[in-house]
Amino acid sequence: MAEATNDLGEASTTESASATASTTEPGLMGMLIKDLAVIFAAVSLWAAADTWYVVTGMWLAQIVAVGDAILVGLLLASLFHEWGHYAGAVYGKSEVCRVTPKGLSLFRFKFDYDANDHQQFHWMTYGGHIFHWAILLIIFIALPMDSLGRISLVGALVGFIAFATFFEYNVLKDTWAGVDPGERLNAVTPKDFQQAAAIGGLAGLFAIAGLA
Repeated sequence: MAEATNDLGEASTTESASATASTTEPGLMGMLIKDLAVIFAAVSLWAAADTWYVVTGMWLAQIVAVGDAILVGLLLASLFHEWGHYAGAVYGKSEVCRVTPKGLSLFRFKFDYDANDHQQFHWMTYGGHIFHWAILLIIFIALPMDSLGRISLVGALVGFIAFATFFEYNVLKDTWAGVDPGERLNAVTPKDFQQAAAIGGLAGLFAIAGLA
């Protein structure tokens, strides 16, 4: 989600997007190219590990392939989810501004909760879900599920989607009822994340077990 919240909605600052706009906003194309480069590099490393196992059958190669698959799956889902939030915000004509990610942060923009209404907040949220489902569908169609590494990649995507869906639905159901989005996000607790993480982890394991 926007930097005003964490990637899935945890409130972290009340600074408005309009205040941030006074600084230099990073170019959209440059940000997209950097993220695409990260995605291609990560997928290439996973593909090399998966091929290593398929060719050799070594147990070490299997461990590396599965580990890479989980990390790459979470990376793909997270980046698509975040850019989906941005696309949804832009589609809803929201007041947003892009920000330069700090370190490994997934924050890509700030959403102005004071300037935007409930409908614009909802469009931002829906965008994240549309994008992460899209990448899951693409991966599932493109890859044959004939190795544990490939199955684990899909499992990681499913786990993230379950995590995001559970967490963000709990926010949405209150904002649908009229609760202010910013206030609702400020009420998020660590327990909310723990519950969502547990559900996401179980969903990912069930997906792996069902496809194996």
